[in-house]
Amino acid sequence: MLIERLEEYFQREERVRVRDYFYVTEVAKCPRQIFYSAKGFPRPPLDGQTARKLAVGDAAHQRIVQALYGMGIVVAAEAPLPPNPLFHGRADVIVSLEGKNYVVEIKTVHPYNFEQMVAAPRRDHYLQLQLYLHYFDIPQGVILAENKANQELREFVVGRDEEEIGRVLATFERLRRTIFLEGRLPPLPDKSDWEYDQCRYCPYTDFCNEDLVIPPGAGQGDKPVQEEEQVPEEAPGGLFDGLV
Repeated sequence: MLIERLEEYFQREERVRVRDYFYVTEVAKCPRQIFYSAKGFPRPPLDGQTARKLAVGDAAHQRIVQALYGMGIVVAAEAPLPPNPLFHGRADVIVSLEGKNYVVEIKTVHPYNFEQMVAAPRRDHYLQLQLYLHYFDIPQGVILAENKANQELREFVVGRDEEEIGRVLATFERLRRTIFLEGRLPPLPDKSDWEYDQCRYCPYTDFCNEDLVIPPGAGQGDKPVQEEEQVPEEAPGGLFDGLV
């Protein structure tokens, strides 16, 4: 009686967005998924359960940021990246502790994944933080993870890794050329580097299987319309290889 109404209430259409840049949250995603997202290929509607999961993450983020404000240590919140040709994104919060600034990435994590994050943070979280440290020119940051099941917190203090940053920037510069300048579909990545099978959860598998490069119903001469930036849901995975 109520469940069907609630599912319908929370369900929403996914907006099509055409863009010529990457999101920081895409740093560990499949290059083909990035291609289809950036080119405005349609996505299936967001189901009610997934929408509620996202709302839980948003609420936890707000709760933690409010607490940091209450401590009087917040320098900036939802800070947009300085203009650059590759990435758009917003750092969750920048705090000041004992005279040092830290970029803080707040993540809500499934209990299983949380238990795996004992000695080190998740790789996609690590790479995202590295980009924020690079663009804000801050030497250190914190990945603050909250267990979705019981609100247990775990933190990882991370220093800026210039070698990793250089590798990420070089990879995405090649991807920028492939997608936005040449309009080519990236080759399939080496999936052995993935933390899980991204294809299983990808909304673009049908397009990928057919190697489509133009959204269904769009003409060759259609020009993309830029839309307001929206940060998509993140997904873990390895940094891809094979771009030429």
